[in-house]
Amino acid sequence: MHSRFDHIDSWIFDLDLTLYGPEANIMAQVRDRIALYVERYFNISSDAAHHIRHTYWKKYGTTLGGLMAEHSVDPHGYLDFVHDVDMSLLHPAPDLRGQIEALPGRKLIFTNADAPYARRVLAARGLDGVFEDIFDIHRMQHVPKPASVSYDRLCNELYIDPARALFVEDSAHNLGPAKALGMTTIWVNHDIAVDRADTAPFIDHEIADISGWLSSIHTIERTI
Repeated sequence: MHSRFDHIDSWIFDLDLTLYGPEANIMAQVRDRIALYVERYFNISSDAAHHIRHTYWKKYGTTLGGLMAEHSVDPHGYLDFVHDVDMSLLHPAPDLRGQIEALPGRKLIFTNADAPYARRVLAARGLDGVFEDIFDIHRMQHVPKPASVSYDRLCNELYIDPARALFVEDSAHNLGPAKALGMTTIWVNHDIAVDRADTAPFIDHEIADISGWLSSIHTIERTI
C-alpha cells in the first residue's frame, strides 16, 4: 500500500456514482422516480413535480427530507418506490471487487440511499459480501450527507477513528465534514471541467475512476 495510506484502517465508500460510473444512468432513473412520486402524491403535472423535487432537495438535502418535514411522508414506502429502478446497465466488476477486497482493514458503505437499494447495487456490480456494513439514510435518522451530525453518527456507531479513515465520494461537498473530522478524502470527479478551487481545501486526492485509482495504489505496493 502507498505510504500515504499506511495509516488507514477504515475504507469508507459512497455508493452511487462512486462504485459505478454515470454511464449506468441509475441516478437519472431515481430522479425521475422521485418526480413521479411527487406527481402522484400531490396530483400535479410532471413539470411541477420536478420543481418541488428540486426545491425540497435544495432546502432539505433530499426530496425525502422535505416530504417528511412538511407532509409526514413515510420514508420506507417512499424509498421503496423511488429505488424501483432497472439495474441492467450495471455490470459485475471483478477487478474492482478484488481491489477492494485487497485493502487492509474494514470496508464500509456510507450512502444517502437505503440499505435494500444499496444491496441491489452491490449485487449488480458483483460486490456483494465485500463490505462489512452499510450506513444508510435510516441510520442517519434521515439527515443526509453533508450534515455533520450524520458523520458523527457513522463514526460513533461503527467505532471509526476518523484519523485512520478514508472516505471516497463523487459529491465534493460531501467531503467537507469528513475532512473536518480528520478523514483522508478522495473525490471521484466525473466532470473534469468542474472548477474545484473552492473545494480544494477539503479534498486530499482527486481521481477520475475508482478502479484505476485502486489499481495504481496496489501497483505501487507490489513494486516497493
